[in-house]
Amino acid sequence: MAYEAVNIVVRDTSPLRLPIAGVVVRLFTLSGQPLTEAQTDVNGVAGFLLPPGNSFEARFYKTRVAFRQPQQFTVLAGGPNTFEVSGDLFVPPVTTDPRLSMAYGYFRDVTGAPAANVAIIFIAKFLPVWLDGAAVLTERREVRTDCHGYVQVPLIRCAKYDVTVTGYEDLLRLVAVPDAPNVNLPDLLFPIVQLITFDTPGPYTVAAGQEIDVTPTVYTSDGNKLDGNGAQSGDVQWSSSDATVLAVIPGPNKVTLRGLTAGTAELRAARVDRTIVHIPDAGIQGVPQQVTVT
Repeated sequence: MAYEAVNIVVRDTSPLRLPIAGVVVRLFTLSGQPLTEAQTDVNGVAGFLLPPGNSFEARFYKTRVAFRQPQQFTVLAGGPNTFEVSGDLFVPPVTTDPRLSMAYGYFRDVTGAPAANVAIIFIAKFLPVWLDGAAVLTERREVRTDCHGYVQVPLIRCAKYDVTVTGYEDLLRLVAVPDAPNVNLPDLLFPIVQLITFDTPGPYTVAAGQEIDVTPTVYTSDGNKLDGNGAQSGDVQWSSSDATVLAVIPGPNKVTLRGLTAGTAELRAARVDRTIVHIPDAGIQGVPQQVTVT
């Protein structure tokens, strides 16, 4: 039997109709039997080879993208067999109050399914304060995830809270709300080092036997800066890719680069705390930086 090339093209609902990559497209018979699956490429296309004259059911999966489920199509002999599907991209919420930041996010259980009805309790770590003429009381606030594992709650910018989460009742998380219109709640609860910038951008050049100082600023995934400049914060481990060419010496307010022998090496940084795992992990942005020793 001859098979037909079938392309399912997934685009967003914006006026530009941009392609959505990384969408898992699963095909089923009309009776619900699973057949095959593919993932959309950078052009939003998932390709299949299917027998003509048959109808199929398609389901679509990608985090933070909503689809009409399921959708049916029929493969035509001789084509055309290109079918367009629309996905609604999740738009992070923001508050209209400049004093508040909207904390939002999704939660899953250990099977990867949406974690519904998860209780998250915020306990103020500040005394009663005056905020634009209103008294803010130091009380508890509880929110729960919906059937999709989603929750959002406005929090006071720059305030600190103790937070407990269902399943982590014995673990009290101290969070610091960034001065931003919104923040991803899982990042707020479990921040990691995400970005490092330098007062003088690299690459750098230093003579053998000489030193130069660079001042880093370390940002975490919740949008906050580490206290000081992160050089000796305890959250970042600094190193040289070649200790025979370049020595890296962290100081209280700077990182010193000392040239040893002519050559090239990299100024590297790694997270000290590896207990929080990101999948996928993009690493720390801004490093490594190349250093040439003359």
